[in-house]
Amino acid sequence: MSYCTQCGSPQAEGEAFCATCGTARSPASGTQSEGAFHPVPPVQPVAVRNTPPVASTGHGLRTVLIVAAVALFFVLGLGIGGAWYVGHKLKEKAEALLHPQAAHPATASALPAAATPVASVHGRQPLSNSSNGASSFPPWTPGANATTDPAGPAPLKEGMLVVTAVADEQGDYESMKQVTHIEPSGTTLSYHADLPSNSPRKQVDGSRTVLAQDLLSAHDYAEHFGTNDPLSFPGTTAISASRDVLAELKTNGHTNFRFQRVGGASDVSSLIGGLAGIARMSSKDLGSDALEQTGKQECILQRASDGLFAFPVLLNEERTVLPALHARCNADDGADDFYILDQAAYPLMLSFKLGNGPRLQVIKITYPAQTKQTAAPDKLEQDLQEKKKVEIYGIYFDFASDRLKAESTPVLQEIARVMQAHPDWKLSVSGHTDNIGGDVYNLDLSKRRTAAVKQALVTEYSIAPERLATDGYGASRPVDTNETLEGRARNRRVELVRE
Repeated sequence: MSYCTQCGSPQAEGEAFCATCGTARSPASGTQSEGAFHPVPPVQPVAVRNTPPVASTGHGLRTVLIVAAVALFFVLGLGIGGAWYVGHKLKEKAEALLHPQAAHPATASALPAAATPVASVHGRQPLSNSSNGASSFPPWTPGANATTDPAGPAPLKEGMLVVTAVADEQGDYESMKQVTHIEPSGTTLSYHADLPSNSPRKQVDGSRTVLAQDLLSAHDYAEHFGTNDPLSFPGTTAISASRDVLAELKTNGHTNFRFQRVGGASDVSSLIGGLAGIARMSSKDLGSDALEQTGKQECILQRASDGLFAFPVLLNEERTVLPALHARCNADDGADDFYILDQAAYPLMLSFKLGNGPRLQVIKITYPAQTKQTAAPDKLEQDLQEKKKVEIYGIYFDFASDRLKAESTPVLQEIARVMQAHPDWKLSVSGHTDNIGGDVYNLDLSKRRTAAVKQALVTEYSIAPERLATDGYGASRPVDTNETLEGRARNRRVELVRE
């Protein structure tokens, strides 16, 4: 018997084609012996298990992308946290170099004894007498810069603008808090700040309503201003202490006090607020409210001295001093330091320094000009008439920039009004800076800023350009020390000289 050479099927003698596969028989195959050919046994079918289908590549790709996004967010979070920590440490070193906390020579030996310590609050011990540091400001002299306003030297009024400064290694950066509405239910504040270039956020804007009841009795201080934060934080005050806090400090020498720490949970809360804005959600939905409470510090706020101190500010463009109460309390990273305006109706928080962090200090307080009822000249016009020179502190620029802030508008309007009233006047506009940043940089910045002032007066108020000459002097002509926040604030100015 022969077999098919293709499929191995047995073939009958004489057939030309394989009956199974149809392959033509070759002559050799017909003579092949059975012993010389080993057919391939038929293949047995293999049972295939019913396995689930493999997931689609689209679903797998989506999973990979989600994991990658989570990993990227985690790495970015570590990067932001690391950058903040490095910046925070650099800021501490810069503050230590710029503002050594030495006792004022005129008052170091004449400070009254501190108030008697009281019981601790949740384990936080009050300051001991030995830990009470001397104030960096001279004693307040009763009757100095007396005001005729029964509400005090810096009363709460609509339009009131409070400018604070914080020392940074790149320069002092300022924030603006303005009282926009006063109603029986509370006081609404607007907030604007341009931050240094090393900050995670370059600009912060927001509004905040402090409830009327909290202005009377709250013991919780929280300067929260964020685009996505709630409009009100019941039980807290901002930019001022409550009347009760001031009264208890003056009567008892101490009071229970809570405030928001800088860094830690506070920064996480701000980050959550930013993420909430991206997602168009309320920051409360992402837990910012709980974190805000986590970042709170509770202490016994205690008077550091029985006396008051002369706190320097620019009030309506004029140098003056305000009576300030000095209070301190213990914290984990050092003593927290506060200066509160001795003004019962509105005890403005003039300055605070939390632990090893930088000091925040009020440097300017401005009220809107009253509507003129007579043709009498205002101070700017009078100074140009009599002295031919005036220092301007109400022109504001973005941080390290020549871009004018909106808060500059009232002063620009007043300059334009004076020039329109005196068409024969020509003014020289000179710019001045503090000494942070280097001479070359400050000289260029001061020139660019005066050019911006001229440009605004020409384009927005139709002042003829030939009536305005500009120049910049950088830090070469200081009018005060550059060793303090208030001194550098006075050196940053625009001067007008009538030719």
